[in-house]
Amino acid sequence: MGQSDEKLSFGNPIIIVSIYLVTGIIWIFFSDVILAINIRDMPSLIFFQSFKGILYILSTSIVIYYLINRGFNKVIASEQILTESERKHKIILDTVGDIILYTDKYGKILDINKRIETKLGFKKDELLGKSFMDVGILDIKYVPVIAKMYRQGLSNNHETKIELGLKHKSGEVIIVEADNKFITQNGEVIGAVTAFRDITERKKALVQIENNIEHFAHLIDHIRNPLAILNTYVQVRISDPEIKQDLQAHIDKIDETIKQLDEGWMDTEDTRKFLKSYK
Repeated sequence: MGQSDEKLSFGNPIIIVSIYLVTGIIWIFFSDVILAINIRDMPSLIFFQSFKGILYILSTSIVIYYLINRGFNKVIASEQILTESERKHKIILDTVGDIILYTDKYGKILDINKRIETKLGFKKDELLGKSFMDVGILDIKYVPVIAKMYRQGLSNNHETKIELGLKHKSGEVIIVEADNKFITQNGEVIGAVTAFRDITERKKALVQIENNIEHFAHLIDHIRNPLAILNTYVQVRISDPEIKQDLQAHIDKIDETIKQLDEGWMDTEDTRKFLKSYK
């Protein structure tokens, strides 16, 4: 579609009407004058008057058809592009691993992807027009947390993240990280898009890592205490210099290994503190 088509389109109705009006007036006026000058016979004049009227109707019908058809094709093309865009958008939403929902400013669900079925056991139709609290997915105890998230999002105008517990239809609770982004129009919040990422397994892994670190510390203590007793026994009870020297060498080697483990424990202690803050 060229530039000439863009200049004479449905986006310029005044221009189209003006051209139609001017050409119609010129056609009627000059055709009547020409017929009046050249045709004196009344029956012939009536015939040609009718013929020019029919000709005008046909020509204008062709022009109007062209404009309407072009505008209709543009609408169809736009709808096809929009439909394809929506289809791709839906495929993307349904294939991501997170629960993604679109809510209005009151928290009512306007749309949600299919991940809700695998993660929480609810069908999409069961949730549309409702909030997570309406169906029991979100416990009322999280209201202050969500309110804080909304306040931060409104004041900072950026994404906010919080941790929540969402209840499966079966009653099981999964831990999620909620990432919220507000939608504004003319400076007013009209809705929000929120992504819920399941971090249940990650939380369990962090707890297990912390437990392993604690167990590691206990093992070091359990090795160090008997070794100190053994060292004292060798110094006091063993009189043979050669045996004492040999045993002491082994004790020193074990002690050096414990020191290395202890230094490693200091690193893991820092890791444990980090994990606690990360949780």
